[in-house]
Amino acid sequence: MPGVAGGSSPNTHFEDARVKIGMLVPSYARWWRGDAIIDTCAKARDMGLDSLWFYDHVILTPEQTAGYGNGYMDIWTAMSYVAAVTNIQGWAPTLGQCVCVIPYRPPIQQAKVAATVDSLSGGRLMIGAGTGYTANEFTALGLSVHERGDLVDEYLRCMIALWTNKVTSFHGKYVNFDEMTISVQPVQQPHPPILVGARGPRPFRRIAEYCQGYVPGGGGANSPLTLAEDMTQIMTYWQEYGRAGKPYVAVTSRYVHLTTDHDEAGERVTKGVDAGERPFVATFPKMHVEDLVSEIRAYEDAGADHFAVHLPSYRHGLLTNRETLFQQMDLLAEHVLPHINRT
Repeated sequence: MPGVAGGSSPNTHFEDARVKIGMLVPSYARWWRGDAIIDTCAKARDMGLDSLWFYDHVILTPEQTAGYGNGYMDIWTAMSYVAAVTNIQGWAPTLGQCVCVIPYRPPIQQAKVAATVDSLSGGRLMIGAGTGYTANEFTALGLSVHERGDLVDEYLRCMIALWTNKVTSFHGKYVNFDEMTISVQPVQQPHPPILVGARGPRPFRRIAEYCQGYVPGGGGANSPLTLAEDMTQIMTYWQEYGRAGKPYVAVTSRYVHLTTDHDEAGERVTKGVDAGERPFVATFPKMHVEDLVSEIRAYEDAGADHFAVHLPSYRHGLLTNRETLFQQMDLLAEHVLPHINRT
């Protein structure tokens, strides 16, 4: 990854200066299985997208599923399946995460799974390291939401040790072992890039100290101006740790429902339920395709190297879930991608 400390990578997606464009796949939806996955990947290939991005939740309440998604697959299993599909289809998109909640899985197991996905995909994994925020999910998994920052730091350090040493020992508060191996190493060396998906002094210092980049989205940078402010803070830490170049930045967009009708721009499509104090509602504002082009360019100016669009896949009008997603992908391909620097 040019300009990013932490070692070389065989992934050619990091070898040129242009902004990369990807999309978040609906791995949260129960309809996205089998042929739907295969067809989505084929369509993304034909569009020339650079990446496919995945979400992570493990266990939710029925109210949460109404807004978050009604068919959440395990993030690592879904990525492995898509890695195989894209291998067979003859293309090599980056497989990113927005984000994987690091404390949810034991780090030894997670290091092995990640190394397996990177190996099976030929070195296409980009880890989005999330801290998590859903308190009831932490509780159900037997974890303390208040310890999540400590868990992230120790788990990531343990995973890096397992990836970068064929045999290693590790001793911390949560993980302890002597002279052991996970036996499978990632293709990307010294390890797949780790992009931190959280904001604030501690996550920003984490980026600079031992990670490779930043993946703002969801609770992250919600505007190009916010990203520019974040990058100023991150670069202060980056230079403090003597890192060369800059961290890699992959922005995942807010929800957008694309339209070519200026009169529709600004309308809102909502999905979900009101669950008392916190509504579990997903809201997709309708955005004119020209405005998305402007937004991508503004994020690029603010420091983004990669931009993943979050398109809807709900039933809309007379369209099924799948038809809505594919119609939105068509708009992205026809009206947005040709106007982004793709050389």
